[in-house]
Amino acid sequence: MFIWTRYLGSATLAALLLTGCGSTTDEFTEEQQEDSVKEENENHSSHGDNGNIGKNNKVRLMEQNLQYTSNGKVKEKTAFLKKSDNQPFSLYVLQQFKLSAEEPGKDIVFLTEDDSIYMRIELLREDVNWDEVEENVQAQLKSLSETIKEPALNVENDTGFEVESGDDVITSILLKDEKAPVRLTMFTKKDKDYRDAFLEMAKTLLKE
Repeated sequence: MFIWTRYLGSATLAALLLTGCGSTTDEFTEEQQEDSVKEENENHSSHGDNGNIGKNNKVRLMEQNLQYTSNGKVKEKTAFLKKSDNQPFSLYVLQQFKLSAEEPGKDIVFLTEDDSIYMRIELLREDVNWDEVEENVQAQLKSLSETIKEPALNVENDTGFEVESGDDVITSILLKDEKAPVRLTMFTKKDKDYRDAFLEMAKTLLKE
């Protein structure tokens, strides 16, 4: 378990969003723990291993380039395939970020140079009630700011909500994939806008 030192403006902000999330994922925790991938997350092969085959028999290369926009600048960097040892999924993680378990049923991808910049990943049940999840997300965000807006991100057919609290930007994205529904919560800052980088990494998520 990773020990956190991040500061998000107030202890209330982190506590509210972490506590409230449990209502949509607790039922899935036992199933996740039974099926979670047991491989070490920190290692990736660079010699003699050209790919990885998941439970769905889809071959995934060990690395690929991802393009994203950060504070108005378009960037392209190498991302490496990582497996969660906490939830049954893998995704590509950009080289300046790290994947780590936060607690059962929740993983995070954080910026290595500043761990207050991170994205929480929660796999949801396939029969999730999206109306309830959206209501829960908005209630949590309203506890931080009455002004909820849509994030300036390409979420396509998914749903996004966002608030600002001082210099902090809190963004919730609901990826409504029928086979792998996911709730994302991004914690960024106005001068460190990694929302698009987080979203591009999340789009590579594959449930196993």
